Amino acid sequence: MLGLGVLAATLVIVVAGLHAHRTAPAAERARVALLRQVQHESADVDALQQQLNRLRAADTQLSSRVLGASSSGSAAAHRLTGAEVRAGFLAVSGPGLQVVLGDATDAAASGNRILDRDVQSVVNALWAAGAEAVAVDDERVTSETAVRQAGDAILVNLRPVAAPYVVRAIGDPVAMETAFATSRAAGRLRSFVQLYGLRFHYQRVPRLTLPAGPGLFLHYANPVVSANPGGAGGGRR
Repeated sequence: MLGLGVLAATLVIVVAGLHAHRTAPAAERARVALLRQVQHESADVDALQQQLNRLRAADTQLSSRVLGASSSGSAAAHRLTGAEVRAGFLAVSGPGLQVVLGDATDAAASGNRILDRDVQSVVNALWAAGAEAVAVDDERVTSETAVRQAGDAILVNLRPVAAPYVVRAIGDPVAMETAFATSRAAGRLRSFVQLYGLRFHYQRVPRLTLPAGPGLFLHYANPVVSANPGGAGGGRR
């Protein structure tokens, strides 16, 4: 009976090996096809984002030209620009703080990696420190941005970012550095450096440039059109 058991176990192993050998090429072909599809779709998304950026720039120029014809229009254009900067519609530049987060040097063996919640905590701490605009690896952070874990990858705006993760924030460099250095996020990451070998450092930068964010979509809001746009005093829009 022992011999029959060993023979049966050997037979199962052989059959499983043959099955794996036959299915491996098909699985590899499927993986390659999926990878090519992802690359193709990513290229299409990049092209559409570039087109959107060009249209935004043209729209901004047209709005500035139209609104700049009067003092009230210039004031409205100034308010509009400020709102667009806060919403992430426009690329921005200025002084700020740069934070770098990196996995441990032996991450492949130890599994000590930067996680999505680490990036989230840094972003939130920078906002709390007075940042006016934030980006993670050139992905602008807006009100609709999600920082998520997908396996070993971290997604920002549904796009993968790679370690070391560079978080850049525009604002008063001295005030931001002072507030960020004493934040709970920075303290926790400093302890992770000691405990797990993660990499974490930050520095003031005299000039940073952050790209515009992805388009924001209004799901429930609609413009209110004036019933009498040409009347005295105009109407609310």
